[in-house]
Amino acid sequence: MNTSNNQRRRNTVTKIWRSYLNLVISRNDIDTITVSDICKKAGINRTTFYSIYLDIDDLKSSIEQWMIEEFLSGFRNETQTLTHSFDFTSLFASIKENQIFYKLYFKLNFDFKTTFIANEPTQIWRRYFKDQSSVKYHIEFFSAGITAIIKMWLAEGCPGEPESMSQIILEEYTKNNTFN
Repeated sequence: MNTSNNQRRRNTVTKIWRSYLNLVISRNDIDTITVSDICKKAGINRTTFYSIYLDIDDLKSSIEQWMIEEFLSGFRNETQTLTHSFDFTSLFASIKENQIFYKLYFKLNFDFKTTFIANEPTQIWRRYFKDQSSVKYHIEFFSAGITAIIKMWLAEGCPGEPESMSQIILEEYTKNNTFN
């Protein structure tokens, strides 16, 4: 039986993910990737693919969930204690060490707002702003800004040290005493 914990099924899922991600890396337009392309690359039948996933969007959603969990694992302490160190050095170090992972993340059109910012309890953010009705705007501004900086840094091959990138973020937000 091909249950979800079965080794054969896990191996098939791994083949499907690798095949899909390799196709994402090699193509400019990821919307042209088909189930047939994935199956051919993975060496499996379409029925095998459909026994695991409803469609490519279902596959993409599974990959996104895994990527989000991987990304957030570095911030568990902050989200569990409802505090924020505002030290982004570990984030930038992770990005520098795992450039392919993050390039795929953005190429798949995943976004940091739904990953990092939205998965942090809003209470963390509320502590830093006098006007509580404006917190959602600060979150939006911050997530768009850090995403743009990360994408730019990745596109340039992650030059410089993670500490320098973290300092850029902190300087922008400490100008108005937001994170002081």
